[in-house]
Formats: sequence, structure tokens, C-alpha cells
Amino acid sequence: MDRIGIVGAGAWGTALSRVARRAGREVVIWARTPETAAAIDRRGVNPERLPGIELDPEVRATPRLADMASADAILLAMPAQFLREVTERLAPAVARAVPAVVCAKGIERETGALMSEIVART
Repeated sequence: MDRIGIVGAGAWGTALSRVARRAGREVVIWARTPETAAAIDRRGVNPERLPGIELDPEVRATPRLADMASADAILLAMPAQFLREVTERLAPAVARAVPAVVCAKGIERETGALMSEIVART
């Protein structure tokens, strides 16, 4: 697994990008807003969610979920209440054989579903 896609550019997703790069993996991180993706790409930091922590210059950010299509594995690192929406949008872009690791904790308020249950259904 050489290419890791991280879905979620909050503090947790950004921190996971550092770990994946230290492990020698190519990293693409999805940010909900183009501004966050641009800040990560241009300045090498996520000023909104992890200010002052420099990222490896090879970490790439994108506001397009379709850019996760070439990932060998996906880390799902967004807040629990957004997991269903984002995975439903992500599913058409990623092959079913690509492993997805749920890095979010919690249950979905509306349904009481566990994060793993949401991912399994998409």
C-alpha cells in the first residue's frame, strides 16, 4: 500500500498524514474546502485545524473526493456526523476492493449506527 488517501483534513486527518508520510507512503488528503486544500499545498500547514505543525512537502491536498480513486487504502477521518454523507459521495470514485479504515469515533445521532455499519452499507 504505497498511496494513502485520507478523507478529512481536520486535526486528526492532518496528523494521520504526517504518520503516513513518515512511514514512506504517498499521501493525498481530502479537504472539504478548496481554501484548506490550497493552504496545505501552498504553505505545508493546516492553519485552521493544526496550526504551527509543518507537513511533509510531499503531502498533497484536494477538495475533490474523486482524487481518492488512485489510493491503495483510505483513512476516513471526518467527524462521525459527516461520515454517511461523505462515504456516499466517495463510494463511486473508489473500487470496492480498496480497504477503508474508520478513524472516526462515535455513533450517528439520527440512526444510532456505528461508524463501521455506515461504511459497510455504502
